[in-house]
Amino acid sequence: GETDESKTDELPRSDPAVLVLARTRFILEHGEEILPPYHIINSNSECIAVWCKTGRWSTLQASVFLHSTAIGNAKSSTVAGIGVAAANPFLIPLMAGIGIAAVGTPWLLLKMANDKWTEATMSLNDQFWMQAQPEVFVDCIEKWCKLG
Repeated sequence: GETDESKTDELPRSDPAVLVLARTRFILEHGEEILPPYHIINSNSECIAVWCKTGRWSTLQASVFLHSTAIGNAKSSTVAGIGVAAANPFLIPLMAGIGIAAVGTPWLLLKMANDKWTEATMSLNDQFWMQAQPEVFVDCIEKWCKLG
């Protein structure tokens, strides 16, 4: 079975508190001038919270939704395809196309979202670190090197 430790490895770990607070202040100071425009999947309030805690712009909710939609659509397409193929074998190519679209669309949206998340992560991190105070650098180096 899975241990509690392996379950926590799946979730992103929080960065040191000084860094999380510095990112939060950065967002509050600069707001909309630095944030990507709102988008239900690519850029929402969860993305801001995740970035402040981890330095990664993403949303677990959208990622889980798109993964589960693709998997659910794959199951539904398979079941429907088997039924149609048994009754009307000439419809197999049509059902295959529908199945590919049903499964492929959520995966494509997830890929596009990941690209947007990576772009936003890089942009925000570059802007943040260019203005970060020296004590943030020192605290992070101490924590990440386990010196402090």
